[in-house]
Amino acid sequence: MKTYSKFISFGAIAVSTALGLVACSDTVTVHYDESATCYLFDSDPTGSPHTTGSSSNGLFVIYKINSIDNTQPGAKDFNFTPAKVYSGNQNFANNQSFDYLLQLAQPKTVPKGSVANNTGKIIIDTSADPKKDQQANFPLYYNSSSGESVLLVRDNMNTPPPFLDPCSPTAINGL
Repeated sequence: MKTYSKFISFGAIAVSTALGLVACSDTVTVHYDESATCYLFDSDPTGSPHTTGSSSNGLFVIYKINSIDNTQPGAKDFNFTPAKVYSGNQNFANNQSFDYLLQLAQPKTVPKGSVANNTGKIIIDTSADPKKDQQANFPLYYNSSSGESVLLVRDNMNTPPPFLDPCSPTAINGL
């Protein structure tokens, strides 16, 4: 009797695992790096008058979108929207104020069966302690629409991001 229940349990696990894999056959994988953090942004370090902008939440976290992989067997065209990206503490990307200065990720359609590489950077004004969280890990998530399955994977998990003091277009674009 015990052997029979073991086979049923194993069978249920195998079936649920197979169903889970089928359900995720259209998952888009976004690979990223947490490139840097800073709490001051200096749009023109050599300008006069000299002005800087500070993070209203604690830290600016700069991410680089390395690739968007849309090659799963059940893939369909994917509309990547940077404004749907957010950090673990629910702060969403707000690239608009930096758009004219930096090489930032833009909305992009990634056709099924393809990979988009080097799609730009995302800056999130993140709730954090500007002194103790300078090299903290702030994972990214994607606010998927109905029918979307998006997985974000940090590529350099073991490398803490550098702290820039202050951030400048030259420093960020060089990352």
